[in-house]
Amino acid sequence: MPKIVLYSPVGKEASYSEGLSPIANPRGGKVAFLFNGHVSVIPFWRHLEEEIKTSCEPADTTTVVKPNTFAPASAATIQELSEANLALVGVCA
Repeated sequence: MPKIVLYSPVGKEASYSEGLSPIANPRGGKVAFLFNGHVSVIPFWRHLEEEIKTSCEPADTTTVVKPNTFAPASAATIQELSEANLALVGVCA
């Protein structure tokens, strides 16, 4: 007889490198956005970017919209975004 397995929805924090700390104040830094471009989220993502830009007042921004919604972002793209002070990555990006 098949069983139904229930998993707890409570997650655990992923491990991280020592020496990393939250950004105290991202104002004036570089903000990067990585979005998978899915049509169902375009209006939300546009408003999210506008709000972050208004709230954080970044000196520079980078926006990457993946050309293929379902393919992972390239290593070069991830490296480029890693240079930002704050990076926002959409689900499945």
